[in-house]
Amino acid sequence: MKLNWGTGIFIFLILFVTAAVAFVIFTMQHDVNLVHKDYYEKGVDYSEQMKVEARSAVFQNAFNISEKDDLLVVNIDETLAAKIDSGRVLLYRPSDSKQDISFPVESKTNNITFSKEDLIHGRYILKFFWYSEGLKYEVDRPVNIQ
Repeated sequence: MKLNWGTGIFIFLILFVTAAVAFVIFTMQHDVNLVHKDYYEKGVDYSEQMKVEARSAVFQNAFNISEKDDLLVVNIDETLAAKIDSGRVLLYRPSDSKQDISFPVESKTNNITFSKEDLIHGRYILKFFWYSEGLKYEVDRPVNIQ
């Protein structure tokens, strides 16, 4: 059987359309985890976030993260703990947002504990948000769970 140029173009188009459909099916089956669900709003408020980070820079060393037995313990410096009005601790998992754990912090709390049973081995980012005298503060610290 002799193939002419019209048959070759037809075979190429069929292979191209088949590959495109296979790629679309492949991409539709994968879950897309954005860094944040409200990433647009966070981008708009970026200048405010820069001010919060500048204010919080002096408190980078006010936290000590340690692992004891089956617990992840976050120790807060006593002078900072006395100034906290309210806050929240977030263990943020960059690879899977479904594994994030959030925990509210009451004022004057020195220790925060997380059970390792609730955590998957790997990298987390501990984000500590708090308010003191009407101002927002935030400190981020990487954590590796063994």
